[in-house]
Amino acid sequence: MDSFQATCAATGEFLPGEFAEATSTQVDAACERAVDTAIQLREMSPETLGEFLSAVATEVRSRRNDIVSRCELETGYVNARVEGEFDRAAGQLDLFARLAVERPWDRVTTEPADPDRKPFPKPSMSRRFVPVGPVAVFGACNFPLAISVVGNDFVSAIATGNPVIVKSHPSHPGTCELLGDAVKDVVKRMGMPAGTFELLHGRKPETSVRLVSHPAVSAVGFTGSPQGGRALAKAILERENPIPIFAELGSTNPVFLTGDAMATRAASIAEGFAASLRFGNGHMCTKPGVVVIHENDASEFVEVTRGIFAKQPNLPLLSGPVADAFDRGIERLRSAEKVETLFVAEPADSDGPWHRGAHWFGMDAETAIRDGWLHSETFGPVSILVRCRHESELLRVAEQFHGSLTTTLHTETSDNEFAREWRSVSERFAGRIILNGWPTGMEIGSATQHGGPFPASLDGSSTSVGHASLERFVRPVCFQNWPSNRM
Repeated sequence: MDSFQATCAATGEFLPGEFAEATSTQVDAACERAVDTAIQLREMSPETLGEFLSAVATEVRSRRNDIVSRCELETGYVNARVEGEFDRAAGQLDLFARLAVERPWDRVTTEPADPDRKPFPKPSMSRRFVPVGPVAVFGACNFPLAISVVGNDFVSAIATGNPVIVKSHPSHPGTCELLGDAVKDVVKRMGMPAGTFELLHGRKPETSVRLVSHPAVSAVGFTGSPQGGRALAKAILERENPIPIFAELGSTNPVFLTGDAMATRAASIAEGFAASLRFGNGHMCTKPGVVVIHENDASEFVEVTRGIFAKQPNLPLLSGPVADAFDRGIERLRSAEKVETLFVAEPADSDGPWHRGAHWFGMDAETAIRDGWLHSETFGPVSILVRCRHESELLRVAEQFHGSLTTTLHTETSDNEFAREWRSVSERFAGRIILNGWPTGMEIGSATQHGGPFPASLDGSSTSVGHASLERFVRPVCFQNWPSNRM
């Protein structure tokens, strides 16, 4: 049987424990158990589903120290980063335990019958939402707790009455195993159907393809690279019965800085940008990957930001493959024509093999547009600065962006006309439009939107985070002539 080990992000060394690659037989068996369970969960009371999620939250909290310690080793994240994400994941379980009972997704629309209508009688109709069935979940490499085994896809699928099959992420399988064990213990203790939750390990693409291709799987939640998401989407389209895949992919999250904002608070904007870029060492899908500025305002911004970057420590990237991809992206920028290196963090003697610091590059608007840099995402602590000759060129740059999870404008009230034009352009490509803030540190609530047009998502009409994420794993059904006492 094939197996693999996790690695320590700080040192690159193997960590204790081996994880068996799921065989085709194991994948198929997990899917069959899930489909057998789907009918039972569909009929389960909302209160029981809520109780289950609440119990998972309690169980996960009871194992906090072990989960946090393993997560720090596998990701290289500092303790505060992991502790914060743990709280987010546990709080998300609490929130969706409540939403499972409240059922905000079950928007019932009814039309009464009119048997006397001419020329034809009108039947009664009730449109409501039902669970889709087994959901395959692929967690993110950069959010090992909140977008993983007990993360956003898990909670929204369970809350709507669907069994879940999680494919663990190979860069943090130990963390996934600890979380999965917590869920399994709750399943057993509460007497939930055995197929309510399944966890499969694997690093081979064919394991993932086998999972999404199984006819028992009814929907897929994925957070990862555009290449990985498209590969799964291709496999799904080749099924006899294609199913929805809700995939969050790549995003450059452009930030636009107006002249009035820079004149008023250039230093604080520089501090906010540097902090947002280095949050999680650039491992955020919402990091500010492109900053667009008037060339007259660039010098002070660059000087202040360089000083901040110079004081920041190098931190480990998530894995060897992530570090290799980062280095390739940096080399492409450094060797490109008309691209200026604004800052490159020097390696320190104490750095491990995957440690990297801030990298920052600059170019004019024409170069950014012509050579496709506005759409080029490199995972990690790297961003580009686009210099524009005049305000209208900032708008021209905005018009070039493809789908993005976010876009941000820093402005003052004196820029109202520009802000209106910019917002109109931004509504075309962004899922979240931010004024005088930063894209990292997303709030989770009923108005949250985490998704956008491609390549931010495969389906920009949904959100993978927040209350509305529940709507991904239900589908509408119209019940005709069914009396309310039989529904």
